[in-house]
Amino acid sequence: MSTSANPSSSTVSGGRNGGSRRREKQRGLPKFCRCGEEATIKTSETAKNPGRLFYGCPNGSEGDKYHLFTWTDERVVEEVEDLKCLVSDLEAELSAVKADVAGLEKQVEHSMVMIGIARNRCCTIL
Repeated sequence: MSTSANPSSSTVSGGRNGGSRRREKQRGLPKFCRCGEEATIKTSETAKNPGRLFYGCPNGSEGDKYHLFTWTDERVVEEVEDLKCLVSDLEAELSAVKADVAGLEKQVEHSMVMIGIARNRCCTIL
């Protein structure tokens, strides 16, 4: 399983049975089924998972392995995990930018002092 900066773009390849059929699974919240239909949130009515929410394809049916089916709670956990990583990366970048700004502020302050000194020398010569 690989993770990238875009939380919903990572994929997992392969299948349970190790067959030649290749299956791609995106992490995070799905937007579309592989057939192109928009994913919808549905409620399970099975005895095993009554009332549990899942993402499904409008064209899919129970037992259909081609169309989208994934539990909403599992995908939300993936999304939160990926967003935590993204926030951590952004915090590190923000710290670096703050350090750069502080350095630039010191350079500006030094330049202003040097300009003041140059003006004073210029005026005393006249």
